[in-house]
Amino acid sequence: MQILVVEDNKAVSLIICRIIEEMGHDYVLAADGEAALRLFQQREVDMLVADVELPILDGFTVAREVRNQAPTLPILFISGNSSEAYRQQCLDAGGDILLPKPLKPSELRRWLQSMMPDSPHASHAIA
Repeated sequence: MQILVVEDNKAVSLIICRIIEEMGHDYVLAADGEAALRLFQQREVDMLVADVELPILDGFTVAREVRNQAPTLPILFISGNSSEAYRQQCLDAGGDILLPKPLKPSELRRWLQSMMPDSPHASHAIA
């Protein structure tokens, strides 16, 4: 499985990528929304993990574009803002889940596993 990770914070991206590797999957990493969309066009990806607050294009814009081209692709948002209104914005942009920062590795691992297309417990709802 190949996961597109869009995160401009190096420490957070290292955590996410390490967990993906530990789970036995591959990732491609983008530091901004524009680079993420370019990578999405160039590679076949099975999931998107995106920070909402990104340089150039925000995570909402990236998710909308990805969702237009791949309606069933799982999208996991991460953000320091976890208010109900923000969660609704994530849902409206096409996201399946919003995980708050600081990330808890066990929670990220659990949600990545549950969102895998071949998971018997695939979950696609904002939590």
